[in-house]
Amino acid sequence: MSSLFTGQRPSRSDLQLVAAYWLVVAPVLLLQYRADTGGGARQVLPVVAATVLFDTATVALLVGGLLPLFLRGRHWLGLGLLLPFLVLSGSAYLGLYGRLLGHPISLAGSHIVLGAVAHAKSYGLLAVLLTGKRYFEAQRHVLLLQKAQAESALRNLKAQLDPHFLFNNLNVLRGLIQEDPAGANEFVTRLAALYRFLIRHQHEDVVPLAEELQFADEYVYLLRHRFGAAYEFSQQLPPAADVAELLLVPGTIQLLLENAIKHNAGNEDVPLLISLEATATALTVRHARRPKRTPVESAGTGLANLRERYRLLFQQEIRVEALADSFTVTIPLLRQARRAAVAQPLVSA
Repeated sequence: MSSLFTGQRPSRSDLQLVAAYWLVVAPVLLLQYRADTGGGARQVLPVVAATVLFDTATVALLVGGLLPLFLRGRHWLGLGLLLPFLVLSGSAYLGLYGRLLGHPISLAGSHIVLGAVAHAKSYGLLAVLLTGKRYFEAQRHVLLLQKAQAESALRNLKAQLDPHFLFNNLNVLRGLIQEDPAGANEFVTRLAALYRFLIRHQHEDVVPLAEELQFADEYVYLLRHRFGAAYEFSQQLPPAADVAELLLVPGTIQLLLENAIKHNAGNEDVPLLISLEATATALTVRHARRPKRTPVESAGTGLANLRERYRLLFQQEIRVEALADSFTVTIPLLRQARRAAVAQPLVSA
């Protein structure tokens, strides 16, 4: 299930729901307490305030603490904690309202059971509303991810079958076969490795940065044979251990390199430098802006789709800095150890 149920902090919409609930319910409680006790507004206002705070805290523990245990498959632990939770909440209910209303407090077993039932009636509706809201948000979250994945899979499939891509590389291969048979063999090996990566990871949410860099090397190898020295590539990477631990969406680097070459001109006299820099938290691709004389038609769906996938998978944004003389895209990286906490629901505002 979604990370909406896995220990996240309350969202703004959660707080708005709770506030709206008490705006409706608190006046009703005020009238009820006045009718039950015969007291004035000043006497029952502390009781209403205590109800708001106590029930809200109880729902927060129930929805944010116990419910995620069941959703993570830890049913026995959840059941084991549920009974103490009900006993403690029932006892606290009896003690709080006994003191506020001036009633004698009895912690006998039957009274605790009645207290737990009475308290459950008090906070039950709020718990149901908050749980239902988070459930529907989770479903919407999953649907958005599935849509983004489907669009990405379709784009990758089109890229794999793009006749221009194949035509250009087959032309390069034909020239190599005639002039450099050993180079032709290497070219075929690299081209096959590129397609193997695409097929292997087409249904995965994230891949290690190390594997993505290997894929990028194959792609750059093909580009160099096609464009010669018109484009240069540089890398600045963290230690190898970090490269193996850091995760990103598959095909990210290839898409950014493709966009850079698609929209910017390079030549062998003044090559266009495309630099790739990675840290423990982000990957940055940067290059100068040299628009081609004949603008390339583009709907911009590739970068938009990538942006949406990172928003859904990592709950982070891609940063794009388009200046007059440079273009920079910064992609968030996720560390392997945090994948279960952040990406668990997707692999489940």
